[in-house]
Amino acid sequence: MTCNFLTEGCEGGWPHLHSFFAQKGYLVEEKCAPYLAKTKGQSCGNYEKCKPKAKVLETRFVGGGWGEVSEVQMMKEILRNGPVSIEFQANGLFSKYQSGILSEEGIKNKSTMEELL
Repeated sequence: MTCNFLTEGCEGGWPHLHSFFAQKGYLVEEKCAPYLAKTKGQSCGNYEKCKPKAKVLETRFVGGGWGEVSEVQMMKEILRNGPVSIEFQANGLFSKYQSGILSEEGIKNKSTMEELL
């Protein structure tokens, strides 16, 4: 495994590095290396016993640069080649999110979602 703390979790991060390391190394199961939303206090040694679970054979960039990819381009990439690794810029509302649908207009709870259906 190529241990990857360069993605910085919820401190910004670089999803293309995650893709790169998944291609150059391998991926492990969530139960061995759970997502913690932080890297402070962690080290690669904490996960050295994690066994390989999956490997990414090929990665590519879609759109050319930050903010240059469209939803249609992402949908085509998913259809043709499978999962995509993305990042997004969240506003202050994101830290209050617990459930429902988060959009530019705010958080829609389950009852609001049912009204939309």
